[in-house]
Amino acid sequence: MNFVREPKGIQEFLNDCELSGQNVVWRQKKISECVNVYRNNEAVKAFGDQLAYKVANQNFNRENYVKGNLQWGITYINPFTVDGECAMTAGHYHGDTDCDEYYYGLKGEGFLLFWDGKDEFYAEKIFPGSLHYINGHYAHRIINSGDALLAVAACSLPASKQDHKAIEVRPFPYRCFKRDGVVVWEKETYASDPR
Repeated sequence: MNFVREPKGIQEFLNDCELSGQNVVWRQKKISECVNVYRNNEAVKAFGDQLAYKVANQNFNRENYVKGNLQWGITYINPFTVDGECAMTAGHYHGDTDCDEYYYGLKGEGFLLFWDGKDEFYAEKIFPGSLHYINGHYAHRIINSGDALLAVAACSLPASKQDHKAIEVRPFPYRCFKRDGVVVWEKETYASDPR
């Protein structure tokens, strides 16, 4: 009787931190597709087909979005700047704020932004081994402030239904730039406050 099986997934913590296995789905975003993510939209367009980041998710029940179904994912953000602004994900709120999330730093260095949409904003450092609890009420975004690939694992609920549009309408209150090799935070200026 053979009841020993291979694991459903393999998460390499060395080398490239590659996620592989059953039900792993990949998606990617080019820098030129990151319109309304960076401050300078014109600079974004000039990058052409250069890859901004890619995401691998393993989920066995994604299509039904039942609360409680978990997924494991890895976000891989390349190192680059757009007019000095550090590479980052679009960031999102959770449509269902009861859905919390965990992030775990695998490779590289950067920041995880947290924002309640009002007055509370902060950033946590991401590095190999860093663990980040994300309350479902907070918008969050990953920033690669280093010179190498940033890989961040996530355990999340697809039922959270990520809302990226709200961040496009009203961006995070601070932006992360790299000026002469030094990380600099700049306050965002809003033309009007749509909320």
